[in-house]
Amino acid sequence: MSTPSEPDLSAFASLAHELALTMAHVVGDLALVVDAQGVVMAVAEGSSVPLEGSASWVGRAWADTVCAGSRAKLTALLEEVDRSGQVVHGRELMHPQSQGGSVPIAWSAIRLGPLGPVLAVGRDLRAVTAMQQRFVEVQQEMERHYWRYRQVQSRYQQLYQVAHDAVLMLDAASLVVLQANDGVATVLGQDLTHLLHQPLTDNLPDRLRGDVLELLVAARSGGRALSRRGLVGESAASLDMTVAPLAVDGRRHLMLRVRDARLSAEDEALALSRMAGFVESTPQGLVITEADGSVRMAGAAFLAWVGQEDDSAMRQRTLADWVNDPEGAWSALTTQVRRVGMVSGQRLNLQSATGDLQLVDVSAALLAETEPAGVGWVLRMRREDGSASD
Repeated sequence: MSTPSEPDLSAFASLAHELALTMAHVVGDLALVVDAQGVVMAVAEGSSVPLEGSASWVGRAWADTVCAGSRAKLTALLEEVDRSGQVVHGRELMHPQSQGGSVPIAWSAIRLGPLGPVLAVGRDLRAVTAMQQRFVEVQQEMERHYWRYRQVQSRYQQLYQVAHDAVLMLDAASLVVLQANDGVATVLGQDLTHLLHQPLTDNLPDRLRGDVLELLVAARSGGRALSRRGLVGESAASLDMTVAPLAVDGRRHLMLRVRDARLSAEDEALALSRMAGFVESTPQGLVITEADGSVRMAGAAFLAWVGQEDDSAMRQRTLADWVNDPEGAWSALTTQVRRVGMVSGQRLNLQSATGDLQLVDVSAALLAETEPAGVGWVLRMRREDGSASD
């Protein structure tokens, strides 16, 4: 079956100008009549926003009306018209403007007979481009909002965990508890005095003992940090555990961090609300620093103590700088934490933004699971009766 030949449109060649006017108003925003040499013979504009300078195109080569980067596309368009008689799919060409910038126009074209002119119909893409740009801007804003949300969530989560995690330092060989913080009572349901100087596994419930022993032995043998999630503790509480090997004065230790996983299992927004509420309202000074003492983030109470609205201004300065440490006690404590892994119940003076000295109980532990490793600090202000704030 033979393919029908293209229709001969020569009869419309003499009506090219009228056709251009019709096409501009009915089909596109702009129409051109272009001769065999590529020179614009006529320009017709539709009812949309006129294209600046298009009326002056008459008598100029069509190629001179487009940006340099579009000339190859225009050449391809004209070659296709010569070869097939028409270009159905719009070719996007950029047209420069006198005030700077350029306007995108999608051109389709048809030749009016073998020796007739080319009728080109263009559609102004400025509105489409503006919509696409707006879409990109909205998408970028959504991404920025998402990452801001994640940063806020991470900040509250880390500060909350510093205040609530149970941290234990064990002798790697015997698994005897050398040090532990107050969090063991809440998270593990164990009296601190019963745990110290005893093998940890001797004081764990049967349902938890085997899993914890396996985790500790694996970290000790492999020499690297390991984690287990969803272990079942007292009262069927779900626990997440991370253990990291440490070398302290030539001896091998294991730092075990235990976290109540029930909060992370809640609805994300509700969990964030609870963590944020605690971090913003607790009287404890919560701080996370780099290993060298440079402040990474801080909770509301500590910010109030040092007279700062947010922790962004605190970065690049050490914790010792912010508490005014003329005797070097805070710097020495930072060095001790870095060396031994954790300290508990140290009493130091903190100088407030108003110059007042405040006695605080300080506990700190390495955050070995973070990258890079940091230090989590909990500062409890001493009341007049000698007790510490909760």
